[in-house]
Amino acid sequence: MLINRIEDLKVILSGQLITSRTETLEEYLKARIKCLGVIGIASAYAASNVARASLYEEGALKREFKLPSFLVRKNNSLTQPLLTLTFLLYVFSIIYATLKFNKKFDIFIGVATFSTLVGFFLKKMGVVDKLIYYSIDYYAKPSKFSFNSLMVWAFRVIDKMCVREADLTWHISERIREARFKFAGVTEDSYQHITVPLCYDDKLLRIVPIDGIDKNAIGFVGTLSENQGLQMVVNALPDIIKELPQIKIGIIGRGPYENELKAMVKNSGLEKYFIFYGFIKEEERVLDILSHCAIGIAPWKTSPDDNSIYADPGKPKLYAFCGLPIVITNGTIVAAEINRAKAGISINYKAGEFKDAVIKLLSNPEVLNQYKNNAREFAKNYTSENVLGKQMAVSLDYLI
Repeated sequence: MLINRIEDLKVILSGQLITSRTETLEEYLKARIKCLGVIGIASAYAASNVARASLYEEGALKREFKLPSFLVRKNNSLTQPLLTLTFLLYVFSIIYATLKFNKKFDIFIGVATFSTLVGFFLKKMGVVDKLIYYSIDYYAKPSKFSFNSLMVWAFRVIDKMCVREADLTWHISERIREARFKFAGVTEDSYQHITVPLCYDDKLLRIVPIDGIDKNAIGFVGTLSENQGLQMVVNALPDIIKELPQIKIGIIGRGPYENELKAMVKNSGLEKYFIFYGFIKEEERVLDILSHCAIGIAPWKTSPDDNSIYADPGKPKLYAFCGLPIVITNGTIVAAEINRAKAGISINYKAGEFKDAVIKLLSNPEVLNQYKNNAREFAKNYTSENVLGKQMAVSLDYLI
């Protein structure tokens, strides 16, 4: 690759939408490089098909078209096997959109394994010159054998291929590098890598003064899966209500654990304290709901096979961008950072500790305001300008 200036680059970016990683890179790159092709695929659990391909030239959107998607609507015995159809459709969509762009690109950035795997084949076809693997997850072996065990095995195989074939690997967290060696024996000196932590465009900053928020509102956003730990929140709520009777919890998102969670809330007689918004496509509405809450929660179970331990999950930083102090379970790197910055409180996965943290923040406006200010300062460290501005330049040094 002869290009050594970011402004001259032609890049394809491919990854799942509505997770922030792909959109943040899209927003950062589109006005800074010569040409950007974006291939956004949809989550299997999305309420509607948001998959699309977009082509920017000199910062202007030149063309955009929808892509097909296979959505898994229900949680049943066929849910996980049907996910394989989703991945096959990802492969088709990425190749189809790239060929339809009808251009040769300098770099393919694959967000996660499957996008990068397709990028490898596009490189072999001569459509792209260099390949960057944005490694955003690493999965430990499930504690019990299941279909997930096969998915993890497939992930490990593809991940090893991606780091071997990519010209540069971006780790969203240092722990991914460590996990890859621990679980797959891949040494860090066998491939080129840098750390590119999760970040957000500074346009997402939504800081509502304490007088403008609902001081009884707790916010959550994410896929409703068992490892998200919301069942602990349900168990803690009766004791919280005794001291904060006006408390309410807004949950944005849907997923395979949604029905069980709603049943737990109903069986506990707590329906009036929960608002289930479902999946919200409009980013502005999500930010508006969160920024008017008092705190945001990330109560992962962080069991040994929980992939959040090795990643850089997005919700804590998103909460900070919305000016929310975060109550987060221990185990992730970001939890330790939040605790040090006093941008929130990290706890063990225990209902009593969750209750204490919530009451500490919501029962004293001065304490809440101080944590809000700290969360705002914490967020500024993770704007895309601060993170990607540096790491794109470093990446070019590796690639040229």
